[in-house]
Amino acid sequence: MESDQNSPGENIVIPLFPLPTTVFYPNTSLPLHIFEPRYRNMVADALNGKGEIGMILLKPGWESDYEGTPEIMTIGCLGKIKHHSELSEGKYNILLSGLYRFRILNEIKGKIYRQAQVEFLKEINDKDLTSEPSPIKEQLIRVMRLYLANLPEGTKIEQALDMKNCCKLGEFVDKLTHHFDLPVNKMQEFLEQQDVQKRADSLHSLIELKNQLIQISKNMKGREIDFSMN
Repeated sequence: MESDQNSPGENIVIPLFPLPTTVFYPNTSLPLHIFEPRYRNMVADALNGKGEIGMILLKPGWESDYEGTPEIMTIGCLGKIKHHSELSEGKYNILLSGLYRFRILNEIKGKIYRQAQVEFLKEINDKDLTSEPSPIKEQLIRVMRLYLANLPEGTKIEQALDMKNCCKLGEFVDKLTHHFDLPVNKMQEFLEQQDVQKRADSLHSLIELKNQLIQISKNMKGREIDFSMN
């Protein structure tokens, strides 16, 4: 994880950027186009400060109050602006680098965008991948490579993952989850799970299941072709 002045367990006030379908993880990158006035203001303030923004998922039903303060999840991910470009009319393109999971303690008023006092969450059962072999890491690499082999961009994704060079199991699992095809509610579940070993085991099961379904689909297509030729 990128070093930063903040640390897990610390309470600070951060700006919140709620989105309906985006779940962000530590150790991953998120490109964003900022165009709404309140979030243009948020980015400008962040760039004048520590450059940090808290990504948080909107709860279902957000459509009826999007311009106001729709309900949000309580756990999100803090990101730091690594690159930005200012566009016309005060819009921005930014690239966030994920730092920490956080839990909202209470929201703070005073800005046109939302803010909250948050606590950073500690990783539980995280493993150092540089000092000893990790069976679950090797299992995840195996099933993830099988999964990526079925994607047109699989080779490019595997290169971007750089799976062999992650130092901590939590970092490794977050990167793989970020690149795996999961519904948004399941992505949020992985974000909320602080136990790294449980995240790793769950991810392995889901990728293995996906690979089995892909193989079944291939077998069925093969049988259809054989049937039509007879």
